[in-house]
Amino acid sequence: MSEGDDGFEIRLGRIRSPAGVQKSQRFLRQAARGAGRLAGVGKGRNRLPRSSGRALHFYRRVLVKARIVRMVGRGAGAQRLHLSYIARDGAGRDGGRAGLFDAAGEADANAFLDRGAGDRHQFRFVISPEDAADMADLPAFTRDFVAQMEVDLETRLDWVAADHYDTDHPHIHLVVAGRREDGRDLVMPRAYIAHGVRERAQALVDLELGPVSEFDGKRRLARMVGQDRLTEIDRSLIRRAEGGVADLKATGRPGEHWLRRIERARLRKLERFGLAEALDSDRWRLRTDTRATLERMGARGDVVKAINCGLARAGRAHTVDSASIYDAAAKDASAMTGRVVALGVADDVEDRAYVLIDREDGRVVYVDIGGSDRLAEVEAGFIVTVTPSAAEPRLSDKTIARIADENNGRYSAQLHRAADPGARAEFISAHVRRLEAMRRVGCAVRSSNGEWTIPGDYLARAAAIEQARAVRRPVEIDIRSKLSLGAMKTAIGATWLDRHLRDYDIDESARGFGGDVARARRERLAFLEHGGFIKLGTKRLAPEILDALKARDLEEAGADLSKRLQKPYVAAPDVGEVHGVYAEAIERPSGRYALIEWTKDFTLVPWRDVLERGRGKAVSGVVRGGGISWKLTKGRSVS
Repeated sequence: MSEGDDGFEIRLGRIRSPAGVQKSQRFLRQAARGAGRLAGVGKGRNRLPRSSGRALHFYRRVLVKARIVRMVGRGAGAQRLHLSYIARDGAGRDGGRAGLFDAAGEADANAFLDRGAGDRHQFRFVISPEDAADMADLPAFTRDFVAQMEVDLETRLDWVAADHYDTDHPHIHLVVAGRREDGRDLVMPRAYIAHGVRERAQALVDLELGPVSEFDGKRRLARMVGQDRLTEIDRSLIRRAEGGVADLKATGRPGEHWLRRIERARLRKLERFGLAEALDSDRWRLRTDTRATLERMGARGDVVKAINCGLARAGRAHTVDSASIYDAAAKDASAMTGRVVALGVADDVEDRAYVLIDREDGRVVYVDIGGSDRLAEVEAGFIVTVTPSAAEPRLSDKTIARIADENNGRYSAQLHRAADPGARAEFISAHVRRLEAMRRVGCAVRSSNGEWTIPGDYLARAAAIEQARAVRRPVEIDIRSKLSLGAMKTAIGATWLDRHLRDYDIDESARGFGGDVARARRERLAFLEHGGFIKLGTKRLAPEILDALKARDLEEAGADLSKRLQKPYVAAPDVGEVHGVYAEAIERPSGRYALIEWTKDFTLVPWRDVLERGRGKAVSGVVRGGGISWKLTKGRSVS
């Protein structure tokens, strides 16, 4: 190549296809190849090179997050939820809707889901150019970028995307289907996902906006000095450190005294974080967990910023700071009750969802609840209790291991009954179901006679499974009430507010949700006095008052259902048996109840999730001690 020849040459050649789309794509591909050579990011390269006389810091930075989502076992609902999230209202330019687009224009989410219904996996990217605010057209940039990916991967891609403007840096959410044009599974090399995607994006941004000037590059690095996150300066210091010590003189180059000054300023910032220690003016010892700590700080900062933006858009007066993030893994983490004020997806690449809980002490707390599929469990306004998921073997695991130890590594329902004659049938069945789940992951073996072989390290295996589960599902969510406080004030039934009146005194100084609860309690007491449920001046509700409210609630529900079902309602016994067909779940102020129907009458009993497996089928239960032990059968419903 001669001097001055940059290697960028476009030869359209003879047009072999009448389709104008193919001609324009061929042009884009040749242009992108030339851009890649100009930026030095040819195929197989993992780094942007240093151009002559220019520091590595002077290039257009693009942050790329990537995730491969296995579609096996994930229904279309989870995919639709993700597309709804990236195309949501408020994320587009000027607070508008962030609509989906593809190579041709506006995209149809349902059509994309239908085409990818049988895919094994899906690729999700978040592409965030640092200078996105200066770019003319993010959708056009995305189309050029995907066209370059098609050249690299040698196949057309089925994709949709949306550009977001709801954070400090505009960014693009890109979803790529997991199938090639010829029908085979799409596979992207690990190095391409880790480096190539980012470098292709950087080359296109550099092509549009031009190279970064030395002045802008130095100013950008200077802004990083005070940031509470992992920065480019930190990565360089950690990479160059030998034995945990970063020596600024040893790696200095002529003409880069300005960079040493910036690094010293950053190290002083890290020293205030407790992550660095000055040995002298040029040698600093870095803590071994510096990278991980800064990454956590950055993640928490991103969460706080995104959630406060969301609350502001929703017109909420609450704010969340880094101290208001619920750490379920902390040793002192405990149960927390409050009202859900907002919920959503915090990181759609890593598939992490959140809820914001307004606590009774007036603080609004951010809670990571795990995968976005859990958003279906709650709604804004619900009163919930959040508890950390146990990262240790369950009580059922300990019982199974104990019985197996006493019986030469064997477990069965008969052995369990012999070891604990008072155990209910449902209680033993729950242990068998646990073993079925453990069998599927290779932690137990079932024989043809119904006995189980339990390995000697069963508890250790169970602990490992629960620890992994706690990462995916860090908290348990117990819904205390779906009714709002306003609805509870005049509800006929034993509501959450009544149980609060039974167990706690009124805190007149409470703020936020606590203040709302205090006011609602006073109005609830006035309503109960007027209705004759309590005497004037009562401040705490006795248990029998709640029993009377619940009985009244069920009587009203029975009367309403009796008109629809054309058969009488019969109250469930306090002790005895319940037989019938589980028809449906009924929501009442006192909670959720199961409608158990038979030919001539029906009853209502407290609902339990085990019943859903027998919806429309005959069930039988034994009522005792305030609970019900259910047995499901294979019988059909009675018409």
